[in-house]
Amino acid sequence: MRDNTINDFYNITMTGRLCYIFMCIERYLTSLYPTSDWTPVAEKMWQWTTHWWDESWDIYSEAVPEYILEFDSYEETNRQNYDGRLSKNYYDSVTALFKDITDCDSDNADEFRRVLMIPSDFGSICDGTSFKAAEPPVAELIEEIECILHKHDIPLPDKTLLSRFQFERKTPLSPDEKNLGWGDFENTEFLSVILDKQN
Repeated sequence: MRDNTINDFYNITMTGRLCYIFMCIERYLTSLYPTSDWTPVAEKMWQWTTHWWDESWDIYSEAVPEYILEFDSYEETNRQNYDGRLSKNYYDSVTALFKDITDCDSDNADEFRRVLMIPSDFGSICDGTSFKAAEPPVAELIEEIECILHKHDIPLPDKTLLSRFQFERKTPLSPDEKNLGWGDFENTEFLSVILDKQN
C-alpha cells in the first residue's frame, strides 16, 4: 500500500501532501460532526502553508486536543503550553467544540484525537530530514487518514485539486529538485471546504 501512495503523490510537493491531509481531516470533521462550526480548527490548519513549519506547528497545536485540553483551565494551559500567547476567546471556542467529543483523560488516544494529531506527526517526520527520507512515513500518514475516511464511508478528496503542487521530478533527485519537493509558501485556503463556506 505504501508504495502505491508514494506513486500517487510522486510528483506532488510535501506542501501538497500536507494539504491533502488537511482536506481529509476537514471531510472527517464535517461528515461526522456536521452541526459544529469547525472554522477555528480549519483556520489553524491552513495557515501552515504560509509560515515556516516550526512556527506553523506552534500555531496549529492550539487546535490539537492533546495540547489545548491537557490542563483544566485556560490560565494553566496558556502558561504551560503556549507561553502566554493563547487567546482566551480561541481557547473557549475550540474547547467548546471538543468537550462533547473527547476529554483527553484516557491514555489511549481516541480516533478524533488521532485525526487531529496527524499534522503534528507530519511536522515531526519532515523536521530536519531529506525529502526522500520523509516520503515513506508521510505516505503512511496519508494511508492512515484515508483508512479512517473509508471506515466511515466518507469520500476521499479529489486528488486532481493538487495539480498546482506538481513539480518535475527525475531520478535520482538533483539538489534543486530536493528543494522543489518541499514546496513554496502559499495561501492554500482555497482548498478548504470549511473556510470556503465563510466567504
